[in-house]
Amino acid sequence: MDMEVLSADDYESVHRASRRLADRYGVVTLNAMVEAWEALVRDVEEGFDAELVWEYPQMLRCRAWLAEAWPELTDRIRAERQAELDALDARFELATVPLHGQTDEAKWHSRRPLRIFGGSSLELPTSWRV
Repeated sequence: MDMEVLSADDYESVHRASRRLADRYGVVTLNAMVEAWEALVRDVEEGFDAELVWEYPQMLRCRAWLAEAWPELTDRIRAERQAELDALDARFELATVPLHGQTDEAKWHSRRPLRIFGGSSLELPTSWRV
């Protein structure tokens, strides 16, 4: 990414969002949350291990953090990172399906991986059933 030098206001917006969300998410950075979202998207694309089904909501916390922090970031940071976030969201949508009972327009928090492997003896959540 070819970002221009960020201003003190840009950095402060990231720090402010991180501080506000620290009680629920711990102290994290914007870059760490984007990287975590990218890693989860890649894992979902490759196929999701059914053994991790009950951890999946916790894994989605990186995207929840981004959604909550985004409005607090400066216009400049959002403009620089929006295309990257949009691309990851689009990849996630292609690699997932809506949870049982959700519409096709369901957002990331209402979707499950399309490809699930392993754990054939595991009981999947009702919302994950076809």
